[in-house]
Amino acid sequence: MSKLTDRLDALGRATPAPMGFATRPRTKTSATMLLLGSAPAKDAHKYAETAGMDAIIFTGADALASDESPLKDLKDQIWGVSVGDIDFDGLDRLKEKGCDFVVPSSDDHSAAILRDDDMARGYEVDTDLTESVARALEFLPVDFLCLTPPKALWPLKLSSLIELESTIGLVGSHFVLKVETPPSVQDLEIVRNLPVDALLIDLTSTSNGDLKKYRECIDALPPRKNRGGAGDHSDATMPQTGVPASGHQHDHDLDDEDWDALSAGH
Repeated sequence: MSKLTDRLDALGRATPAPMGFATRPRTKTSATMLLLGSAPAKDAHKYAETAGMDAIIFTGADALASDESPLKDLKDQIWGVSVGDIDFDGLDRLKEKGCDFVVPSSDDHSAAILRDDDMARGYEVDTDLTESVARALEFLPVDFLCLTPPKALWPLKLSSLIELESTIGLVGSHFVLKVETPPSVQDLEIVRNLPVDALLIDLTSTSNGDLKKYRECIDALPPRKNRGGAGDHSDATMPQTGVPASGHQHDHDLDDEDWDALSAGH
């Protein structure tokens, strides 16, 4: 199983205390948001031990899929790749090196990238996401979506918030929001509650000071509240099909005489 999706699924959940009659330790709540970084695959060794990262996406990683040499520097890091055209052999090589998730860099490459295996799959979207594509993503083996937001996201404006929610509300998935500058804790809490499950930053253009700010903002977030209702992605369901517009459905407990009586009544 993917370590990244395990962490995404566990966001905000309390770790249950062990059973028994011994003194029960205080339950520990997991993080409510993750911090992901992106960097060129050719510089993977430079970012292998970047502090504060929950996972790293290596871009331009086609060479990693074709090269059979191991990546020893990344053995303690959760990492994935953004790749173009790739076949099953390339996916196998990535998996053997410890790759945890894969994100296609374009729709124009082979669909083999969505092969069902223990690696997670991501997909890149923006706020122009259409309902038809969103519906397709509900059925494809995609575990999380990397969302490019409107420009100049911080400080957060109501118009940007509405635009984000109109996209996030289309798909019941984990969303990873791409950002360029650190937010305030208040803006981050609003975005987190949409819900957005992770931030994605470009490590090549992020200073150590800003990296620390990102981590501090995420760590300062209060627990996530259960939203319930239609906004709760965990309860998202697809619309029913095959139901008449009137809402009447065949009741299989009625016998023929009952149905004749109902028909006569109409």
